[in-house]
Amino acid sequence: MLKASARALLSPIAGVAVLAFFNSTAFSHELEVGTLLIQHPWVAAKDTTNTATTAYVIEIQNRGTGPDRLLGASLSGEKGILQEADAGARPAKFVTRKHGFQIEPGGFVRLQPGGARILFEGLRGALKEGEMVKGTLEFEKAGTIEIEFTIEPAGLAEEDDTPIHHHTHH
Repeated sequence: MLKASARALLSPIAGVAVLAFFNSTAFSHELEVGTLLIQHPWVAAKDTTNTATTAYVIEIQNRGTGPDRLLGASLSGEKGILQEADAGARPAKFVTRKHGFQIEPGGFVRLQPGGARILFEGLRGALKEGEMVKGTLEFEKAGTIEIEFTIEPAGLAEEDDTPIHHHTHH
């Protein structure tokens, strides 16, 4: 009887702990630059044997009266590739967004696992969970904005975190 009561108490406590984690300042940081609000840019952790990882931004809001466009990103000096999931493809396949992501006035764009992402290849060194790493986001009108990506557990990126191999035809 006592064990059942303890389990009943632990379940809500665990739920509160998870919510607290996702609402903590460590998980959720934001940057306001001009008319853009950039909420929680993050990158998946990686060890030294991997040279690729993926990055996401929970949301980029355009609070201005004109459109802007996310054109690119960099992480530790490496240029990223903006990609979007091909909705019908199983397993997941990603297509490059050469013209970036349009953000309408009053609108937003979300880069999240299973959807849009930034792929970084050719990275050296480890990205350790819980740390921050410097990068940039490049916008058509707002220009290049320096940011810090939080390094989150690789598991949050799900299947998105597998490296993409590009084939060149001669």
